[in-house]
Amino acid sequence: MINYATASESELKKEFQRLAKLSGDDSFGTKKEFLHLPKILNAGETPLAVASGFMDGNTWLIALTNQRVIFLDKGMIFGVKQVDVNLNNIVSVGGKTGLLLGEILISTSGQNYKIKNVVKSAVIPFTNLVNATRNNTSQSTKRTEQANGTSQAFDDAMSKIERLAKMRDEGILTEDEFQLQKNRILNG
Repeated sequence: MINYATASESELKKEFQRLAKLSGDDSFGTKKEFLHLPKILNAGETPLAVASGFMDGNTWLIALTNQRVIFLDKGMIFGVKQVDVNLNNIVSVGGKTGLLLGEILISTSGQNYKIKNVVKSAVIPFTNLVNATRNNTSQSTKRTEQANGTSQAFDDAMSKIERLAKMRDEGILTEDEFQLQKNRILNG
């Protein structure tokens, strides 16, 4: 696990690629947003996955952390737009896919965030990761004693998915086999 506060730009770029692969996204056009991410992370906050899509007329980075979902749009020359949604405030997460692209919909009790033009292969993995993280967060809020076990189980699941992704990248698993095993891990 890297320290985002002290990581070099090359380390951050490698981490960006790792997180994008985990969610099945290429995160096109959002590298500058990811490089901005360490500046806004809370103490103890860790990015778990990233995706990219179109919202409000711009390409946004969608970063899932262990505490929130962050939407970031860094301007071409200057400026940053940031929207944070605490995991505890998320009411539902959904997605739909088309031929090549899809959408991710994240709803709170007062706001809907629709991210369009998300790479099709990222929609289901990203929404599953948000749901898994949200479920883990709500369980840990209810029972502090179980939080350590839940967190460990989530870390174990993430570690297993990373190993599967590496096996897929090395040609040991096909994309279909990877998706099947990942879904089994995420769905218990």
